[in-house]
Amino acid sequence: MADVNTAPRLSKKRKMGKNKKKSWRASKVEDIEEFLDDERRQIRTGGLVSEKLDRSLFVIDKSSKQGSDSAEPKSKRSLRNKPLKCLSLLQPDPHSKIVRKPDDITFQKGKRTERIISRNNERSRSQVRIIAEKQRQKWKEEKLKEKIHKKQLPVVTEDLWLGSDINLWTGLLLFSQPTTLQQLTSALSATHIPHPGTSINPSYDDHQDLLLLGHLKEEQRIKNEKKILNALKFPSKEDAPDEFTYMVEMSAGLVDDTDEEDDLEEEGVDAIPVSANPPVRREDRKTKRQKRNEKVEEEKAKKRAMEEKVKKRENMVLRIPSLKSEINKAERQKSERQALKQKKKEEEKFKTKRLGLIKFEEPDLDLKLSSELVASLREVKPEGHPLQDVYKSMQRRNIIEPRIRQKRKRKYKLKTFEKKGHKEVTL
Repeated sequence: MADVNTAPRLSKKRKMGKNKKKSWRASKVEDIEEFLDDERRQIRTGGLVSEKLDRSLFVIDKSSKQGSDSAEPKSKRSLRNKPLKCLSLLQPDPHSKIVRKPDDITFQKGKRTERIISRNNERSRSQVRIIAEKQRQKWKEEKLKEKIHKKQLPVVTEDLWLGSDINLWTGLLLFSQPTTLQQLTSALSATHIPHPGTSINPSYDDHQDLLLLGHLKEEQRIKNEKKILNALKFPSKEDAPDEFTYMVEMSAGLVDDTDEEDDLEEEGVDAIPVSANPPVRREDRKTKRQKRNEKVEEEKAKKRAMEEKVKKRENMVLRIPSLKSEINKAERQKSERQALKQKKKEEEKFKTKRLGLIKFEEPDLDLKLSSELVASLREVKPEGHPLQDVYKSMQRRNIIEPRIRQKRKRKYKLKTFEKKGHKEVTL
């Protein structure tokens, strides 16, 4: 196995990039580790030697060069006052760099003069910046309110059955309610009171009355069906159409009244012009005397009409009692008409209006024949359905329009065919 620390043999001409991973194998790892350990030791003991100045590394010896014999001997007292070597190791190295503290929050990078600082203070106190700061604070408060409001459950302050849309998140109405919302569409009661004959144990008269109502309703239904059948029934042999009536119906519109005029034009006879004022013959002309007499007669007729008018006006004084009776009669008729109109108006409140194309029809009576009446409540068979009664009650009170259930039927049968891809599959 090849040693990792040994560099491979490379040709001299080969150039290799220093930033490539392959060039890492060209250097010894031991030398790099030794260099890095030396650097760390220098940093611990006082800093990198390469960064220090010459005066910190070298000291000029200015003392006299005397031998060790000529040196003065040190006394025990001086040696006693000398600091211990172990304590000297605790003293900081004067040649080591000061470790920089982390910058404070208020530290400003770069040198700022008093003029720049004062200018910044003036800008912060400007009206535009103050308004912008207020708007920023207001926006933050609104965002905080929306965040809190989203976490809350929806609250509904209005009745959901009133028919108005409500925002479930804000609980407010999206639009104002119409004024006609609270108006009653009918004076009828919401609960329809059934006939007393439909009870479980009805009296004889009430049950007979109910049977009579059912009988009359069934007769009316049969009568309406017969009326429709009679209208659609084929006519009798006497009234049946024959060949003559068929020819008359088929030739309708073929013969025109202008045929005679066309025949006259073909013969060359000119049509006689008809004028509004036909010509007057000489014998029929009026003389001046006749015209004068007619004018005198017209004036006399006008005079007689005026005299009759004056005479009637004078005679009106004598007709005061009859006039009073006529006035009273007219007022009485007017009051009767108003009362009848008011009565009809009151009755309209209890009637069912026609809201759509389909007319409201009263449901069939829930009745039992005399033979179907039972003496025990357990043997009673239910008639009708409560939901159907409520639905009919809403139609009767003009809340919803009558409807007929539509049966969706296909007009044509579905066409069946085999897909092309399925034809290729054979089993």
